[in-house]
Amino acid sequence: MRIDLQIHSDALPHHSSWRPGTLIPAVRIAGLAVFAITDHNTTAGVSAMRAAADQAGLGFVAGCEIDSAHGGKLWHTLMYGIDPDHPAVLALCASVDARNAGDANQLISQLPREGWQLPDLATSLGRRPNVADVATALARHNQLPERVDGDDEAAGMRFLLARSGSYNPPSVAEVIAVAHQAGGVAVLAHPGRSKGVYAIPADAADIASMVAIGLDGLEVFYPAHTPAQTQFLQQQAELHHLLVSGGSDSHHPNQPLAQWDATPMLPLLRRVGLIRS
Repeated sequence: MRIDLQIHSDALPHHSSWRPGTLIPAVRIAGLAVFAITDHNTTAGVSAMRAAADQAGLGFVAGCEIDSAHGGKLWHTLMYGIDPDHPAVLALCASVDARNAGDANQLISQLPREGWQLPDLATSLGRRPNVADVATALARHNQLPERVDGDDEAAGMRFLLARSGSYNPPSVAEVIAVAHQAGGVAVLAHPGRSKGVYAIPADAADIASMVAIGLDGLEVFYPAHTPAQTQFLQQQAELHHLLVSGGSDSHHPNQPLAQWDATPMLPLLRRVGLIRS
């Protein structure tokens, strides 16, 4: 059985474009028996995808990927097997959006007063700016001190994170608590991915500290993980008795779906009630 437990839908059309009518045929072509929708900070796309999966006879896991922080670092925390309409889930997603918008508005007001150049983001974007938008514009229109190689978004976020109080996402502990309250589990997304400030590979201490606050699992299988990282994460999962997940992180049809062997993920599928054997 093949599986992909991290796919993003057009619930955020500026970010992803998979729709039921395009994803279900792609899932079939890839030979997947089970897939999950894990949109960033929203569950708005879950119901339509679940209905399409049910009609196609495919296994489906409701999920969400939450921007979060722990130990002075940023992480993406996956919630699996949740009730997508649970009040705590909806409140958490709204909180992420509200905190991000509030931080962005404060930066848009404050940074020009400090001499930094920023364009009119609301006009240029055609939507409400978020912190990542501010970071990208800041790096694009200014010479940031001690900038290292990397794209504008990563460079800008690195600069903003050095400023106390510039960005205040929910804590990983908050996400874990909501996942459990909504009947699901919390899994650390792509813990081996290296993408500047957004994804600093988790080390053993990072993982242990999140296990201590209730983390349920690790996304061990991920396209960008090296064989050594996958082995390390498997060892960490065994050490801490964690659930194992794996996904493609596909946002568009031009990003291939994963075809991970489901065997290591059967405990996760049992935990979320998808299989009972």
